[in-house]
Amino acid sequence: MKNKIKLNKRGHFPERAARLDDIADTLDLSQDFPLLKSAALDPTRFARLRDAVGAYLVETLNQFDPVIGAVNEGDVLSAYAADILRLPNITPNGLVLPKRTTCTAYGAVHAAVSDVFATAGLDKKASGIHAPVNIRLVQGRPDPRVDARPRASTKYHSDVWAGEPAGAIMVFLPVFGDTKNIGVDWIEPREFPEDLLGPLDDFLLGRDLIKNGTPYRKAGFTNGDILLADPFLVHATKKTKPGLRLSIDFRFIAATSVPSDAPAPGTREDNYLSFDAWSEIGRGMDIDTDAELQPFTGSDETLRNEYAQPYRIVPTAKARAA
Repeated sequence: MKNKIKLNKRGHFPERAARLDDIADTLDLSQDFPLLKSAALDPTRFARLRDAVGAYLVETLNQFDPVIGAVNEGDVLSAYAADILRLPNITPNGLVLPKRTTCTAYGAVHAAVSDVFATAGLDKKASGIHAPVNIRLVQGRPDPRVDARPRASTKYHSDVWAGEPAGAIMVFLPVFGDTKNIGVDWIEPREFPEDLLGPLDDFLLGRDLIKNGTPYRKAGFTNGDILLADPFLVHATKKTKPGLRLSIDFRFIAATSVPSDAPAPGTREDNYLSFDAWSEIGRGMDIDTDAELQPFTGSDETLRNEYAQPYRIVPTAKARAA
């Protein structure tokens, strides 16, 4: 049975809810909230995605510490948790960033994601899609140092507050780990003032937005699902039990705009590609960087409204040799 909430079907933002209904109309929904939808992925495509993510982690582990040797890709997160947590390319918010020697393995993840996206019929609903997609690792044990950062994902926030456009729909693909105890909490605010439609130096500056909002209390975050959410749905990483979970998230700009998109065009437009260009990553094209597999050096003291690291998009080695 679909999870619903005791709220008008369109919620507090009927034009945005109607747009999300249209975007998700090709999915067999398991959760149907005004600003959040989810559906189970085709098992074959989800298995391909899991395999690609596992292979990416294996490649990253072996590039960082070759003595690890053979790893079972299907069980890499639980079997090699301690080694994975030592990887130097994980940002404070959990992005497992591709580096120069792991971009090819990352490309296979991206290709699997683009297959999921197209199979869901979302390619027809997007005018631009963010590259790269995020591979995000979250620890369930609270960390006061990390969780108190200005833009920590454990604080309730909208992606608009980090520079994303108000017309960018969020996509989440839970892949590995304990998504029940390390999931996401969602609150639909009653209003979204224009003075909060843009980057904030600290997500706490928007905390009044969640007062008297409507929590999506029964919303699940389940491995093998695809979740779509409107950026007006304020959310926070939930940590209730030690452990790990890994998911993929990215954004796409909806092909149909609504008036409330206009005040927040975002600061990351250079990262959004057409579906044709985006879906070539991992096939004829790769993302590329000169950054080595070394510790993340970004600073929380200097806030960025751009993506965590710049990347080029170049022909694959196979394409160059052809």
